[in-house]
Amino acid sequence: MKSFIKVTAFAVTIFFFFSCSPKSKKQNEKELKVHEAALQTYKILKEQEDKNILEIMDILSLEERLAQIFLINLENDDKFLPVEWYEKPFVKITEYTDSSGEKKYMSSESKRTLAPGFYIFFGYNIADNPEQIIRFTDSILEEAKENYLVPPFMSIDAEGGWVNRLRKVGGPLPECARVSECLNPVQSYALYSASAKQLKSLGFNINLAPVSEIDSQNNHEFLDGRSFGNFDQVVDYSTFCIDAYQNNGVMTVVKHFPGNTNVDPHLGLPKIDMTDEDFETTIKCFSKVLQAKPDAVLMSHAIVESKDKTPACLSKFWINDVLRGQLKYDGLIFSDDIFMAALIENGYKPEKASRMAIEAGINCIMISEKKFGHWMKLIKKNYLEDENIRKKIDESVYRVLKLKLKYGLISRENFSPERRYADCLDFSKETEKASVESRAEIFNQNKNYATDLYKKYFYETADELEKRCVNIK
Repeated sequence: MKSFIKVTAFAVTIFFFFSCSPKSKKQNEKELKVHEAALQTYKILKEQEDKNILEIMDILSLEERLAQIFLINLENDDKFLPVEWYEKPFVKITEYTDSSGEKKYMSSESKRTLAPGFYIFFGYNIADNPEQIIRFTDSILEEAKENYLVPPFMSIDAEGGWVNRLRKVGGPLPECARVSECLNPVQSYALYSASAKQLKSLGFNINLAPVSEIDSQNNHEFLDGRSFGNFDQVVDYSTFCIDAYQNNGVMTVVKHFPGNTNVDPHLGLPKIDMTDEDFETTIKCFSKVLQAKPDAVLMSHAIVESKDKTPACLSKFWINDVLRGQLKYDGLIFSDDIFMAALIENGYKPEKASRMAIEAGINCIMISEKKFGHWMKLIKKNYLEDENIRKKIDESVYRVLKLKLKYGLISRENFSPERRYADCLDFSKETEKASVESRAEIFNQNKNYATDLYKKYFYETADELEKRCVNIK
């Protein structure tokens, strides 16, 4: 799989080098042939990638496929604690070597943990030292391995400032407004790279950031420092933030499209008073941010009545027509939490919201609960009865698995009906301790680096509230 990725990257590099270079009348025949060869190579590799993902989808049960579109919370902060199981036991295949040295397989029924495609960690899931956090995230992957499950993505909010679940244990990460005030975009890349390396070392592979909304009087109170500032600042700093995290193996989730107001969606329904001029500015800003190719975008709950009277995360207009159509975005699209008051108290109960989200084109449904089996059953019923729903879900599962291949959570080389995920990860007791120690060392190195950056560029202008927020004295 690694060689495949390297070849793909090489082909894509060639492709973009030639396709993006200025056309020249003097371009010789050899260059044109190389260009054509690169295109053909890229096309072949892309088709092979598609085939790999479709083969994996074929191996998964319907329930396993449906589970991939859910993002939920979890228990504990030290060792994974299952809270849901599949109704029916599954047949576990165990490999062994007989007396003649021949490899054989033995089957047995086993209770199986029901796991989503994504977990989100809140503050109470974060221990006060990196070693315990690492063991916790490792235990989740161990559970997936033992149950032959698709390993879940592990996500966290690490925007900066108060919206940073790691602020008590990680290095200083100021809020976005302070980053644009104290650092230039290139310098911000170093800060966000240090944050990415901390997240990666702990076992996280998704950061629900950056916030790419332009700061205005209509959202300033709610965002409260979470925006980088004006149009140019949002574009420049978001771009470097996306690059910093994704170049270091952590997915980014740009949020919240198409925006917010000063109404907190946890408490009420935001309604954006958006003129045609405001609309064009919003679309232009997000369009430029999306040129950095973030792996995902998170929709807001806001209603823009001048464009559509449906909350954005349930809106075909915002998701299909604008984000997919006008902006040509091809990454993963997240809903915001469908249990927020913005939806529940305004006629969009989770049963209704989850179906509307799928129909609109949402690929990942966020639920701030620790169980999702009930909602998966409802989606399963919709899947079996509605061809359009079935098509939408299959497309979403494809997109999720594509990213899991990209970030190394699954590997087609080790994936088969007999072996499933048994060989994808090495969690032997002999290597676990060294792995925890070395990853904790990487964490601490980058924590110290972030601390040095903070003391150099932020400390003198920081008030006491900020210093407490980023956990520095």
